[in-house]
Amino acid sequence: MITIYGKNSIAEALKAHSPITRFFVLNEEYKKENSLRYLIDKSNIKFELVDKKTLDKICPNNHQGYVAYREDYKIYELNEFDKLNLPKEASRIVILDGIQDPHNLGAIIRSVDAFGYDLMILPKNRSASINETVAHTSTGAIEHINIMYVNSLNTTIDFLKENGYWICGTDAKGTILAENIDKSLNLGIIIGSEGFGMSKTLVKKSDFLITIPMVGHVNSLNASVSAGIVLKDLMRK
Repeated sequence: MITIYGKNSIAEALKAHSPITRFFVLNEEYKKENSLRYLIDKSNIKFELVDKKTLDKICPNNHQGYVAYREDYKIYELNEFDKLNLPKEASRIVILDGIQDPHNLGAIIRSVDAFGYDLMILPKNRSASINETVAHTSTGAIEHINIMYVNSLNTTIDFLKENGYWICGTDAKGTILAENIDKSLNLGIIIGSEGFGMSKTLVKKSDFLITIPMVGHVNSLNASVSAGIVLKDLMRK
């Protein structure tokens, strides 16, 4: 069970028909005629009208008047890859190598959804878990993406290569711009960790090493910012 809160997170959960088990709405908020009120009424999900003091006890975060409990997000295993029915052509997979900050993970999830990627893969070790901070930071985008946790990124990348994917690493020493990669290919894009980037093993396994051209004084970007730039440039047309 996971707690989701805030207008956007709740709205996207309702749009996705997510398995909400309990739902609380602030009295004053429900009285407002708006698109979220419409979604609540249309969903036919039972909810409890509560006062602010009660809702603050349930969720001390900035809930904006809306809190829900939902079942845990579906997490796929590598042996379930075929169940996803990903596109045969121009498929897009994001591979996160050691993203441990939940706010960065939530922000990356927003980009994964925004640019139409089919799957996000994370290692079971050295990675942020899917928690309420991640869900809230994603502003509900997490309701619309496929997530897979794997034991080994090395093994997973070998598997993807065997299944027709080209692997794009992201590295300061890269030699190609994302915009110059053939968009008709099935691509797996690796985003490295906040402090150390990609592991050397994954750098060696990459078919392309992407660089982001910069002209400023500080030649580094936050992992989620880098992800947003690269994922936009590699989105399928």
